[in-house]
Amino acid sequence: MRGIRHLSISTAKNAQKALYSKGLLLPKTPFSPKLPTDEERAELIEKSSQNLYKWQLSRPKSSKNFVFHDGPPYANGDLHLGHALNKILKDIINRHELIRNDARVNYVPGWDCHGLPIEMKVTEKYGKLPVQETREKCRALAEELIHRQKLQFTDFAIMTDFDTRYVTMDHEYEVRQLKVFTKLFETGLLSRQQKPVWWGCETQTALAEAELEYNPEHRSTAIYVKFPVVAADVPECLVTGHKVSFLIWTSTPWTIPANKAICINRNMAYTALKHSETEELVVVAQELADSIIALDENYVKTDIIMEGSQLEGLKYTSPSGQTDEQFPILHGDHVVSNAGTGLVHSAPAHGAEDHLVGKKHGLEVASAVDEKGLYIAANIPSGYQHLAGKYANGKACIKQVLEALSSNDMLFHVNPKFIHSYPYDWRSKTPVIQRATPQWFINVDKIKEVAVSLLDHVDFVPEAGKARLSAFLRNRTEWCISRQRQWGVPLPIVYSKKTGLPVEDLETIKHIVSMIEQYGTNEWFVEEENVSRWLPDSMNGEEYYKSKDTMDVWFDSGVSWTSLLNKETSLNDTKPLADVYLEGSDQHRGWFQSSTLNRIIASGDESGFQGVTPFKKIITHGFTLDKHNDKMSKSKGNVILPLQVIKGGGKPLIPALGTDGLRLWVASSNYTQDVSVSPEVLKRVQENVKKLRITFKYLLGNLLDFEKPIEYNLLSPLDKWILNRLHKLATEVNDAYETNNYAKVVREINTHMAGDLSALYFDTSKDCLYTDAQDSVRRRSIQTVLSQVLRTYVGLLAPIQPILTQEVWDSFFKESEKVESPFMKPWSFYAVPDQYKNDCIEQEMEGIWRLREAAFKALEQLRSDGYYKNKLELEILLDGGDSVKQYLEAHKEYLSDYFLVSEVRFGQGDSNVSEVVLPEGELKMSIQLTPRSKCPRCWKHLSETPETLCHKCEEVSK
Repeated sequence: MRGIRHLSISTAKNAQKALYSKGLLLPKTPFSPKLPTDEERAELIEKSSQNLYKWQLSRPKSSKNFVFHDGPPYANGDLHLGHALNKILKDIINRHELIRNDARVNYVPGWDCHGLPIEMKVTEKYGKLPVQETREKCRALAEELIHRQKLQFTDFAIMTDFDTRYVTMDHEYEVRQLKVFTKLFETGLLSRQQKPVWWGCETQTALAEAELEYNPEHRSTAIYVKFPVVAADVPECLVTGHKVSFLIWTSTPWTIPANKAICINRNMAYTALKHSETEELVVVAQELADSIIALDENYVKTDIIMEGSQLEGLKYTSPSGQTDEQFPILHGDHVVSNAGTGLVHSAPAHGAEDHLVGKKHGLEVASAVDEKGLYIAANIPSGYQHLAGKYANGKACIKQVLEALSSNDMLFHVNPKFIHSYPYDWRSKTPVIQRATPQWFINVDKIKEVAVSLLDHVDFVPEAGKARLSAFLRNRTEWCISRQRQWGVPLPIVYSKKTGLPVEDLETIKHIVSMIEQYGTNEWFVEEENVSRWLPDSMNGEEYYKSKDTMDVWFDSGVSWTSLLNKETSLNDTKPLADVYLEGSDQHRGWFQSSTLNRIIASGDESGFQGVTPFKKIITHGFTLDKHNDKMSKSKGNVILPLQVIKGGGKPLIPALGTDGLRLWVASSNYTQDVSVSPEVLKRVQENVKKLRITFKYLLGNLLDFEKPIEYNLLSPLDKWILNRLHKLATEVNDAYETNNYAKVVREINTHMAGDLSALYFDTSKDCLYTDAQDSVRRRSIQTVLSQVLRTYVGLLAPIQPILTQEVWDSFFKESEKVESPFMKPWSFYAVPDQYKNDCIEQEMEGIWRLREAAFKALEQLRSDGYYKNKLELEILLDGGDSVKQYLEAHKEYLSDYFLVSEVRFGQGDSNVSEVVLPEGELKMSIQLTPRSKCPRCWKHLSETPETLCHKCEEVSK
């Protein structure tokens, strides 16, 4: 019987406990702390991105227009993290403009389609085809790659319509490009010249500086070569009866067969070094004599000193060429005395400076190699004929050049491992050469000062971008825009069959462009003997042939701003068309530069250039690197794909972050520098994602029964303090958005969320939210604060976390606000009212925080000492002067929540006493175990017996 009695008592207690639990106002929300499923994510992306973009674009045009011009990525393969960094940064800016500034965002995604990568893939797959067929297959491949990238971009939650795009291979785009091209003739900026250009032997085309990548670890064979002075020309001071030679240095031995002159500097001093055994003399710059003797100690100094002007006009021979030809010594401003020998081997067909000197003195400019880099028999001396048809810059050929020099006693010294920075073709990743070919050049010299001056009116993020772009523009004199490829926009030029010269008449060029507009660019490449259909009636089509050259792809993308033109704007409009351009830092020499130059070109006419940039602001980001700051590559096995970040997996294991997690990584990064990413970095982002979702779950769960805000004067000091801190947060975050500092946005929100909310306000408000009467002023006050926090957090996070904020919106706001998206509400909906700005409350709460800090320090020590297990077992007694008591009186009913104990009251205690100094004076704090029992409902130790409720819970339960 006794056991039955005990069982019934226990059952009764459990029933009573369950009854009390039902009466608690615990958080309730359908919002999940887990990431949405793939299906849910796809629906959220469509709602918060594509549908939203169409909605905002359809609003009245009275709204502020914000134009973000998308730099076209190349349609080539799957997306990498660099694509994600780029597109997500752009999207954050656009979404901020929409939600904060109520702007109508115009953002049309673009793709760059022409060029070698696609053409090479087609050639590799199908072999050599007729030009038209090659172009058709290139177009089909480009479309396929665009479609693949479009689907992958969609996963990033980009607010745009991917079905409305611009691509550089569209007919309308190509026609606009050709019309900009005609401006080159109209303004006299374009000319055809036979001169050295960077040439890709692998891709068999000319390359612009922007298409080069420099390898700082390139290894060359560097040589010192002796060219004998013609005996009759030997200066009197060098007449000794022994051989006299000019000594040159070069790191391109393959150009020796193309030598046409040696350059000296007439303003430098030269000397002769003598071989101690043969007494042969070699002429070098006086300042470089010691460094040359160090290469061959058989040579010693002499007291012979000559001015460079004494050497000018002398002649020398090249025995390895096995000809009687004599070559001149010429002055060159590019010759310096801090490297080499002070005498420079000149091959006018294979060096820019060599060409300038050669052109001035009428030297022959004929490339020694063909488009594949093979020696041309007709253009090399008889002594090198055995090299004809061989790859000039290959190890085998260079070896044979050295053998020819050595057998003719011309080889002074060889360094087979000369390490230096050397340009590579950015497409084929192979070393390039300089080769003279007839090409079309834009005279950048004529417009670069205009371009540089216009940058004073452009904002740059980071600011260093201005100096970088200015330097690239200042250092550029011309732009080679012709390419010997098939997949591109054709140069609308015809040549005379009789003379081989181009027709450069402006009206003829315009007529050809109008015909291409009618027939399309593919038709231009049809083989035809009579080209009359492309020409004005006054010209006989049988006397001309069409150019086979295409335009540099940087000219293609450099006119992308024309896609922003409308009926009210024209090519020579004088206002920037885009608010922002944003791309990687490599685009200072690429797209930023080509866009600037082409916009100025288009603004020109016979009278000059009006000058306008296509953008108001340029933002640049760095590259994505692995944790060792190495470039990601498949061969290294360190590539992390965006889809891996979204869905997780791989080796090493990447945590699943979802789309918003990927976006949070982007926003958290210092994107103005190179960004390193690793599983460890992504795990930290994952923790941040979890905290955000848990915070929103807490806010939503405690607002299910919220009806309307309570008046400000009824709020507690802590409520007012939190709202003031929220006001400061919103101000700081909006300022960070405006300055494109998204890492600061994330940092400020995280700090506020972890400190002011999670560790303070949420902890101190839980008891009231869960156990107070549902309609109590205190509970409604806290809900008022939580409601404002929720709104403001949605507004501040929406540009970075569109899916998360859409989930929150659907869970809480959608039904009451009658709109589908948080972006459809004005910023005033999220702004913290100015009435909540209260700097005085910061000072008022200072003493509370000082006291709380002292209490927590003492509580932690007592917990370590085993004095208590739960803070609710404790009470705190405070004793101080009148000013202290008066100060604390305003907070009396909240103090126990501030300190997370059961009770705080005024009085003297004799256990665990410590002194605390507040701005209002000193007080003594005593922490002791409370004599009262644990309330079965709220768990505070405020009950008279374990079975009875505390006074508050008794009142609430009535």
